[in-house]
Amino acid sequence: MVAEPWPASKRRAVAEPLSDALRALCSLIAPPGGQALALPTADPEQLARAARRHQVESLVVERLTHANADVPPALAAAARRAREAGLRQLSVAIDLQRRFAAVGLGCLFLKGLALSQRAYGAMLTRQSVDIDLLIAATDVPRAWRVLAEAGYLPLNPQKALSGAALGLFLHSAKDSLHRDPLHGVAIELHWRMSDEMAAPALPPPEGWQTVTVSPGVHLETLADADLVVFLCTHGAAHGWARLKWLADVAALLASAPDGGAAWWLHAQRAGATIPAASAVLLAERLLGMAPPPGFDPPRSLRLSLLMRLAMALIAAGGGTRELATTPWRGWAEMAAKLLAAANWRARAVVGRRLLVSAEDVAELSLPAGFGWLYPVLRVPMLVRRRLGRARRRAQRLHRRGQGPNTAR
Repeated sequence: MVAEPWPASKRRAVAEPLSDALRALCSLIAPPGGQALALPTADPEQLARAARRHQVESLVVERLTHANADVPPALAAAARRAREAGLRQLSVAIDLQRRFAAVGLGCLFLKGLALSQRAYGAMLTRQSVDIDLLIAATDVPRAWRVLAEAGYLPLNPQKALSGAALGLFLHSAKDSLHRDPLHGVAIELHWRMSDEMAAPALPPPEGWQTVTVSPGVHLETLADADLVVFLCTHGAAHGWARLKWLADVAALLASAPDGGAAWWLHAQRAGATIPAASAVLLAERLLGMAPPPGFDPPRSLRLSLLMRLAMALIAAGGGTRELATTPWRGWAEMAAKLLAAANWRARAVVGRRLLVSAEDVAELSLPAGFGWLYPVLRVPMLVRRRLGRARRRAQRLHRRGQGPNTAR
């Protein structure tokens, strides 16, 4: 059954009132040639807060500078810090690529410096909080050993896993987390791009592209068509809670000679119709971009719900409120993942996270044949972790003189 097109009236129905700061932010991050750059009239402090919330300080400062407009001091300082962080990430990326190549491990850099160079023409325009690496699932144990020998600190899992525990962890999680001890850079080592994708594994080399991020430094990343599918799925699975993700897709679409028509068709064939349609509709609504030629979004309850959820998350607190501080928190993201999932298999994987947590597997390695106990232990272990975090947070506040026993 072919899905019916999404009518224009339905597309307008998802429009929500935007704050001055959010309207200004959208204008500043829109690709050149989309809507005309409207210099912000919003309060500079609110604009800086919104840019920080959506992690686009560097992009906003770059656009304001090119327009010869005043840059709020808070934004300028944030952009400097982001640039310094990007240079630290470059050093770590070069080290990781060299170490992996030395043992014959192929890897792709997802997002980060490679995406910044490909989408914006400069490796430090796009901000990243970590480095995302994609490897084959069968290479995970070797990759962990390489990182350990180089002194990288394992954060999740905090110890090496083997046997049944390793298999269950790889099945339950899509990445592991490590930290570079010298620069403090976080590294997410992926063996799946996104559980919501129909084909999330490392593609064959013919599906890669090489991006030159600086003279003599080349990083491998996904070929454009698959890159757009990944970015749309990643953004949709997080409810498009950060405008940074939408700006990435919009920048790539704006650079496509055909306006993104071929990428839209590829996204449909890859099972990413809902994520890609949500990206195009949000770019049209918020960034003033024209949809790709031939774009005809389906009449879909999933798409309608995802759009409404995304607008609510983007506009929360006038565009300045983090998802973690809203009443929805993890439930909103879980809903977004189910709405964005390519098929029933992907939705089953998302649902399985509620029963079997990779964090539980990493913390408590059960013997082979006892994996069925993880759903039973899920709630007790979750409560214990949250109580532990609350206790540590209270202790930190007390040490800073802000604890409940502090005299007022």
